[in-house]
This record gives sequence, C-alpha cells and structure tokens, in this order.
Amino acid sequence: MRKYLVFGTAVAFIVIFNLGYVFHEILMGDFFKEKIGAIQREDYNIPIIALAFLLYTLIQAWLLPIFYSFARANYHWSLMKTAIVFGSLLGFLWDGLQGGMIEVATFKMPAVVFWVDSGYHTVEGMLTAVILSVFYKSKLKSQNSKIDPDRIES
Repeated sequence: MRKYLVFGTAVAFIVIFNLGYVFHEILMGDFFKEKIGAIQREDYNIPIIALAFLLYTLIQAWLLPIFYSFARANYHWSLMKTAIVFGSLLGFLWDGLQGGMIEVATFKMPAVVFWVDSGYHTVEGMLTAVILSVFYKSKLKSQNSKIDPDRIES
C-alpha cells in the first residue's frame, strides 16, 4: 500500500498540477481574469496551491481502494468504472460545492466561473482517480489478489 500511495500520489500530483496550470492560465486565463476581475491575485500563491493539490491527491489515493472495495462488493463495478465515478464525485465536491459555490456567494464572482471551473475540476478528479487506479491495479496484481482480473481490467 505504501508504494501505491507514494508513486500513485506523486504521478497524479505532477499530472494534475501541471494540467491545472495549462487550463487555468494558458487556455482559460483571459476568461478568468475578465470574469473574476479585481478579486483575483496578480500572482498566485503557488505553495498553497501545491499543498491543496497534494492533499487532494493523497485523499483520493487513500480513499480509492476503500471506495473500490465497496463498489466491487455491492455493485460489481470494475476498477475503472469506480475510478471514474469516484473521481468525478470527489472532483466536484472538492472544488465545486466547497470551493466554487462559496466563492460565488462570498465574492462578486459570476456563476459562469463556478460552472467552468467546477466542470474542469470534475474532469480533473476523474483523471486523478484513473491515474491512481493504474497504480492500484498494479498493486493488486503484485499481491496475487483473489479479485477477478476481468473486473480489474475494464
């Protein structure tokens, strides 16, 4: 489990942290600056953003095996289906409900920013869980798990 947590978290963190920059700065930077306006910082506090992403990937890495175990036993879900559902759920809850809606309610931020950003973070959550599932799958195989390999594959 330790290897899965370390390597899975590290790879997922590197991918989504960099993808976040591409989405928020390169692709949608002008949109966010135009819509958010004066409440947006001129320079982002990268260490705080990195810490949030690290906690996010660690939480997903810790909870994915638990969610998978439950989903496999109760719904006969594959690891990939579990990762997609779990990741989108956590992605939306982590950013959309907790972050986005509160920001719309607290700051003078248009709701369209919430929908665009939360949509991205929902997809980002799925991607994070899919990356983690690849590492978790290799952990399961290395332990000669009694799980049906067909359920792990799809």
